[in-house]
Amino acid sequence: IFDMLLGLLLGSAGTRGSATQVFRIVRLLRILRIFRIVRFLKPLYMLAFGLLLAAEAAMWVSILMMFVLYVCSIILVRSVGSLPEETPHREFLEGSFGNIFQSMFTLFELMVNPYLEPYHGVLGEQPTFATFILGFVIFGSFGMIALLTGVIHENMFEKNQLRAEEERHEKEARRLSLIRRCGELFDEIDT
Repeated sequence: IFDMLLGLLLGSAGTRGSATQVFRIVRLLRILRIFRIVRFLKPLYMLAFGLLLAAEAAMWVSILMMFVLYVCSIILVRSVGSLPEETPHREFLEGSFGNIFQSMFTLFELMVNPYLEPYHGVLGEQPTFATFILGFVIFGSFGMIALLTGVIHENMFEKNQLRAEEERHEKEARRLSLIRRCGELFDEIDT
C-alpha cells in the first residue's frame, strides 16, 4: 500500500525535483521496519533497550570530558601557549596549544589516540609539560574511557533489572488473576 501511494504521488510530482527527493527519502525510511524484528529476539531487545537508556549517561560523561578538556586547555594556553622566541619547539607548542580551541582539539586527539611520538622532543626538554601530558593521557584516554564504559554498563544493567522486575510483577499479576478466575469457575461448578 505504501509503495502504491508513493508511486502515485511520485508519478504526479515527476516535474518537481525536490518533492521527488523527499519521497525517495521517505521511501528509504521503510528500511527502518527491520527494527521490528528486535522485539521478537528478547536478548537483543534487552541490549538495545539498555543501550538506548545508557545514552543519557554517555551524554553526562561527554559533558564531563568537555569540562576537563576546557580546564586543561586553559592551563596549557597559559603555560605553554606564548613562550619566548628562544624556547626550543616554540612553533610546535604554539601550533598545538596557542589558543583554547586549538588546545582543546589537540587534547581531544590525545585523549582519543594517545600517540606521543610528535611530542618526544618536547617531553624530553620540558619535564613539567611531560608530566602534565602523561597525566592527561592516563586520566583522559584510559580513565574517561573506563568511566564511560562503567557508567554505560551500570546503567544498562540497572535498567534491564528494572525491566525484568516489571515483567516479573506482570507475570505474577496474570498468575493471580488466573488463580482467581479458576477459583470462580470451580465455585460455579460446585453450585
